[in-house]
Amino acid sequence: MKRSGKSQRGQAAVLMALWLTGAFFALTVVGIDIGHLGTSATELQTVADIAAAAGARNLLKGGSASTAKSEAASVVAKNKVDGQSVAIAAADVHVGTYVGGVFAETSINPSAVRATPSVTVNNVVAGLVGMKTSTIHKEAIASFGGVSTGAPTLPVVLGDCLFPEIDQCFGTDSCLPKDTGFPKDNEPRTAWTSFTGGQATGDVDQWISTSCGGSGKTIPSYSVGDTITIVPGIHNSVTHGLDCLYNQGHRQFMVPVVQCNAAGTNITGTVTGFATFVIDNATSNHGIDFHVISQEISDLPLGGCAKCGSGKMMLVR
Repeated sequence: MKRSGKSQRGQAAVLMALWLTGAFFALTVVGIDIGHLGTSATELQTVADIAAAAGARNLLKGGSASTAKSEAASVVAKNKVDGQSVAIAAADVHVGTYVGGVFAETSINPSAVRATPSVTVNNVVAGLVGMKTSTIHKEAIASFGGVSTGAPTLPVVLGDCLFPEIDQCFGTDSCLPKDTGFPKDNEPRTAWTSFTGGQATGDVDQWISTSCGGSGKTIPSYSVGDTITIVPGIHNSVTHGLDCLYNQGHRQFMVPVVQCNAAGTNITGTVTGFATFVIDNATSNHGIDFHVISQEISDLPLGGCAKCGSGKMMLVR
């Protein structure tokens, strides 16, 4: 039988349509599983991030390599991906250092945690052809840089009793003496400082900018272990200087955290770390409202207990 060219072209068109339909269906099937695995991988990456961060925070607060690993594993155990439990073996959590983009495992003064959790998820369509599950692995490293030296930007010191994590390091509850009458702080946990100067108002004022009534001197850098002078009293002119700084838009400052050495008239403190001092509100003749920040991932400038290796944390993948 002789077939016309038109008939053959029609059959070819049908075959092509069937092939394209099959190919489209195959791509759709693959796309469904790829999308599902992509979503699961994103969720698992989040678990890896928070696990590594939890371990690094434990180190940040003076924890050991063992407790940091346990903290990371504990966080993983509390999370699920695609309804499935996330797994992390002891061999999947490492402590060490992260320098120049390279993680080096060590239990000696570790400052970073690497976590590699995994999860096995059910395939949506590939299971029909025998591929019932897929296992995903994700890795995250959380690292922190210790703050042992800082350049304060305000003549204020904080007692280390403000920070429980510092108390954990030093085993003390060191508030400042009762005669350090910092504005609106009756506990007291804050005080003026002249750094290495005397205890007169002018010794404190010299570190306030000239536009706010001070001498505008630049505060030098200090390190953990240095001794600085704590200045008793309220010193209204310095309080007015803080009010002025606030109204000029200056709200965040780096200040030393100290462990108080003695009470009386010759008060000194040993620097144990640095923190961010934030002025929330300032009213002339009425002092200031403030809060302090320590050991937050997003802190700028760096803050925290330097002996514990505190500072700004970063996540890397």
